[in-house]
Amino acid sequence: MNARDLVSILLTTDGGDQKLRDLVNLHTVDALACLAAGAGATEGSSLLAFYRETGAGDAVSSAAGASAVIRFTEWDAIHVPSGATPGAMAVPAALIFAQDYQAYVRAVAAGHAIGLALSEAVGGVSALPETWPGLFAAPAVAAVSAAIALGLSGEQVAQALVLSMAGSSGRSGRPSGMPSARWLVIGEATLKGIRAALAAKAGIKGDLELLSPSWMKGQAAAAVALEPNHVDPLAITGVGMKPFVSARQGVNAIQAFRHLLEKGVDPNTIDSIEVFLPPVAAPVVSRLLVAEDRLSTIAHLGLQLGIAAFEPARLMDVDRSRPFNAEVMAFAKRVTITADDTLAGKGWPARVVVWGKGQTHEAVWPQTCGEDAQVMLDRKIDSLPATTVPQLQRLQAALAGAGAPAVQEARSLLLKFTDASFPRSEAA
Repeated sequence: MNARDLVSILLTTDGGDQKLRDLVNLHTVDALACLAAGAGATEGSSLLAFYRETGAGDAVSSAAGASAVIRFTEWDAIHVPSGATPGAMAVPAALIFAQDYQAYVRAVAAGHAIGLALSEAVGGVSALPETWPGLFAAPAVAAVSAAIALGLSGEQVAQALVLSMAGSSGRSGRPSGMPSARWLVIGEATLKGIRAALAAKAGIKGDLELLSPSWMKGQAAAAVALEPNHVDPLAITGVGMKPFVSARQGVNAIQAFRHLLEKGVDPNTIDSIEVFLPPVAAPVVSRLLVAEDRLSTIAHLGLQLGIAAFEPARLMDVDRSRPFNAEVMAFAKRVTITADDTLAGKGWPARVVVWGKGQTHEAVWPQTCGEDAQVMLDRKIDSLPATTVPQLQRLQAALAGAGAPAVQEARSLLLKFTDASFPRSEAA
């Protein structure tokens, strides 16, 4: 598809649609809640310090740092089939430029739409681990969000899109150590996207035929040509929030296990647990546990179930710097994971079977009455430091008013959370 064709679809978004406004409001507060949580963590504060020092405190650098930290939390919203996490880029990029609420809504929605379209076209989860779909699409998300927030013409938005994607590959390797380049590349992709929008505004031209079938195929073996049906202006409706800090592949299993605990299963009586997951979801959550590796503690499903059983508050611990107690570590060893071809569905459903004291308990998630997104967001906000909670609650009320002051308030919070004076969390 020519970039103009893509953008013409994106620009059909109605910023006055109430359902869309509600979703953008929800994802805005969720992204800023993740930013507040990540800014208080050791690695998150290091990333923000880097962007402050190299960007001289300008708003563009703050947006890039915010994107890196939101994504770093592993608590931000995700579209499961594509592996895209566009809110981490769309919200900061749109916030620093939008002057009115309707333009902000259109910018965030369009950023999500292009993010999902590119992530799915490059292969979605099938492109992993060589190509990271979310990273591949990140510059485009930031560019489109920033360009629409700036009020650029359709032609300029198209130019911003191709300028942002020139030279992109989505291949980050497997960075190790802390602070990790895994998150830095997200910040840099956001920075590139925003600068592409500013370049388009300045009249710089790119190749509008860049996103050709052959170019897409060169990005990953699983990639396909971009088609009109890949681009959904309401794509944000398919992006789901995370109830706690976790690899998305394990979220449903944790929810199923928590359901059993709420039904009265005593974790002290459990001898073993078997978790059945779709084959595509099993590998990430069953890798060897390395207790000193933050990402390992977030992905390892056995440990996450141990945390749910004995330190449930730490399911919302972004930092993961404190060691987990002995009960948690011992419990992790009782969990086995089995890939099950019969578990179908785009949401990576899970079946959890618990054995203990001669009894068997079983739960499947998601259920027909899954947890409401607003409930998840409220719980996320409540887990943050006491001084942060009322600020996000006030923002929710302001966004419901759908006015320019709400966008200004959200922008102020983004800049506040990325500032050096923002406090470290107690969990850190």
